[in-house]
Amino acid sequence: MFGSSLVRVGNDFDILVVGPSGEPLSRLKNEIRLAGKNLPLDVLYMLPPEAEETGFVLNEKCVPLLELARSRWG
Repeated sequence: MFGSSLVRVGNDFDILVVGPSGEPLSRLKNEIRLAGKNLPLDVLYMLPPEAEETGFVLNEKCVPLLELARSRWG
């Protein structure tokens, strides 16, 4: 997760998904698309080499969803 929602500002949730392409990604995109009909989601998908080359995770100060959940509800 990244963006303004991490500091409780903004009106959507910015989520970065880093992973391989193929069938699992297609299924995930479909599930997120369905969830996005009822939730304000802004989802960015990247392959691992793209994420590494762009430095997106570090530059945007992305926080893994599991870590975020543990810190807020754990």
